[in-house]
Amino acid sequence: MTVAELTPPPDGTPRPHTGGLPAAGVTVTGLAMAVTALLPWAGVTAKTALLDAELTHSVRGVDYGAGWFVMGAGIAAMLLGLLGLRRDRLYAGFAILPGAVAAFALAMFLTDPRELADRLDFRIPGLLDVHPAIQYGWFAALLASIVVAALAAAAFLRQS
Repeated sequence: MTVAELTPPPDGTPRPHTGGLPAAGVTVTGLAMAVTALLPWAGVTAKTALLDAELTHSVRGVDYGAGWFVMGAGIAAMLLGLLGLRRDRLYAGFAILPGAVAAFALAMFLTDPRELADRLDFRIPGLLDVHPAIQYGWFAALLASIVVAALAAAAFLRQS
């Protein structure tokens, strides 16, 4: 840190705070969280022993309402991170809210009772095995929401 950074400008106006690393991280991770809504979140896999074949049907996040919430939360976090870079770190700290909204939407995706029929697991021994699976997009969205919240908390802590 140089002396020029510590002294206020000669005209008396306060020096604007830059967001630093947490705000940049919130921006990038918010964008990543928005993109995860386009990835496969869940799927049903059917394996047959007769033909030695496997068939998978995947569901993307944006195919259901929870994916749209995660995409919106990612965009909001990205915008708050940009504001944190341009203006004040406090804006980046507020990205903890979109991170929490995304985590809640991801939990609701797993507990949606309308999808219970699609999540049934059944097996005909030696012939057919059908089972649901949570796929990588859901886990990527969860990781992104946790990282956004952690970086936002770091921006809050660095602000004080």
